[in-house]
Amino acid sequence: MTYFTIDDINYRGEYSPTYPSGEPSSYYLNDAVLFEGKLFIATESIRGENPDTNSAWVPWGNSRISFRDTEPPDPKVGDNWVIPATGKLYTFIDDTDTKQWVEL
Repeated sequence: MTYFTIDDINYRGEYSPTYPSGEPSSYYLNDAVLFEGKLFIATESIRGENPDTNSAWVPWGNSRISFRDTEPPDPKVGDNWVIPATGKLYTFIDDTDTKQWVEL
């Protein structure tokens, strides 16, 4: 398990895959970003990859709120998902028989 303290964290704001110049963004150990409503911390240097595609990003907290048209990858129980075009809200549950998205 990875432990962080507030003093270790360098908050970088909303995640961006590229700099304004178009070059891939670089993030470094203990950089924190907001991605789809959840705070993620970099556990190593990361260049242009988001928390959905690089496991070196670790979530800080227990659930995520994703605003996207498609299901978020690798959901955890308690995560929420909003489809922007419809405004529908879903939560990811485990009812002991299945794990699934349920509309609220």
